[in-house]
Amino acid sequence: MRKLLFFVLALGTWGIIAAEEKEVAKKANTCYTESVEIAKGSSFPVKVFVDNIDTLAGMQVPIYYRSEDVKVVCDSVTFQGSRCAHFGLSDYKIEPVGRTVYFAFIYMVDPNQEVAPLLPGDGLVATLWFTAPADMKAGTLTLESGPNAFLPNPRIDYGYHFWTPSALEVDCLFKGGTIKVK
Repeated sequence: MRKLLFFVLALGTWGIIAAEEKEVAKKANTCYTESVEIAKGSSFPVKVFVDNIDTLAGMQVPIYYRSEDVKVVCDSVTFQGSRCAHFGLSDYKIEPVGRTVYFAFIYMVDPNQEVAPLLPGDGLVATLWFTAPADMKAGTLTLESGPNAFLPNPRIDYGYHFWTPSALEVDCLFKGGTIKVK
C-alpha cells in the first residue's frame, strides 16, 4: 500500500513539474497582428501588438501581405496611441510591388532626451492602414514576417529584429493574423 501511495504521489509531483516547465517555455517575446474581416471597397486598420518579456530598446518588423487572389493595398502606418509613440525614432516604409510594409522603432536617439524603453508588457505598437479595392476577389490572406522585407541591401538590414537597451538582440516570435475579404 505504501509503495502504491508513494508511486501516486511521485507521479502527481512529476505532472506538476512538467506543467510548470511547459508554462515557462510558452512565454516569449511575441509580435502579433489581429485578424480582420472586411468588405470590398473599404479602408480598414490592422493592429500590430507586442507582448514582450524583455525590456526592448528597438524593433524592426517587416510584414508581408502577399496573396495571389486577395490584393489589398497598404496605405499608411500610424503609431498614435501605441506603446512606442514616445520613442525617439519611428519610421515605416511600404513596398507595394512586393506587398510588404516595414516599420521600426528606436527608443532613444538623443541622450539629452529622457525616453523610457519598452518595458515588459502587452499592447499596441502600430496600426497598419489598408484599402480593399472594390473590384478585387474575395478571400483570405495571412500576414507573415520574415528575414528581409526588401531587396538585399549591403548596408541596411530590413529584417525582423528586436533588441534590448544594452544592444543585445533577443528572439521574438511572430504570429500573423488574417485579412478576410467578403
